[in-house]
Amino acid sequence: MDDFIMITLTDIHMQRLHAEAARLSEEADRRLATAEDTDDSDDWDTWKEADGIASGYKLALQDVVREAADPGPASPTPAVTYDDWLAAYRPVRNSIRGEAPFDGCMFETFGPEWEAVRAADPACIWTLVDGDDDDMYVLSGCHLVDCLGYFITERPWAGDDPVEILVD
Repeated sequence: MDDFIMITLTDIHMQRLHAEAARLSEEADRRLATAEDTDDSDDWDTWKEADGIASGYKLALQDVVREAADPGPASPTPAVTYDDWLAAYRPVRNSIRGEAPFDGCMFETFGPEWEAVRAADPACIWTLVDGDDDDMYVLSGCHLVDCLGYFITERPWAGDDPVEILVD
């Protein structure tokens, strides 16, 4: 599994990102206008370079905003096996505790790890629960009863019905 760095963007983060992008765009436009008003060829070279950098940043920010707005939910057809679930939803690594269980992807039920779970998109939260006969299951959503820990996935669950996946 690839190493991922989890970034949770709330609505306020998105608003700040948009505001910062607008500020950077205005600053780039102001600098470009200043460079256009000169006859110095060095200023023109700087202008061309700044224009290229500004365009690159603008495109990168647009991609981030587009991906954050629509992360592409997984199919509502439930995964049959735990391995299918891993491949379909791609749990993110727990960046708070590097030695977390389940290949570093499980989040604890308390402290900063619980805060990370609470801050995540609810459609991307999955709960590891203790079942009958010492079986463990991954359930879609955030559950408290028999909870052993949580997973946060890259792709959200888009189904209406809860999913229960046996961990083998």
